[in-house]
Amino acid sequence: MTVSKTGQLDLLPSEAQELLARARRRSDLRDAATPRTDYKAVNRMVRRQRAALTRARNSGDPDQVILACRDALQEWNTPGLLWPDDWGDWQRALDDVLPFSRQVSLGDLAD
Repeated sequence: MTVSKTGQLDLLPSEAQELLARARRRSDLRDAATPRTDYKAVNRMVRRQRAALTRARNSGDPDQVILACRDALQEWNTPGLLWPDDWGDWQRALDDVLPFSRQVSLGDLAD
């Protein structure tokens, strides 16, 4: 095996070439199956969820806060979506409505 000036391997044995070809096919299939994130839609979703969390907190009803956190978490865990950078706001809201000794991690609310 020799390395060309571009850093590429010039003459790979056929077994290695086949291995790389299979790896590239797997990578291409995985990329094709991975949903793309629509960041504008995610931003709209997070704004809607943030408003729902604010309404729940302002209601003073712990059940509404817990359900708002659960609903947001279910959407975030949808393939192609992601947790917002300020996910800690939902965790703090959850912490605020639970007794100190009974805290629950936000991620544990997922069904």
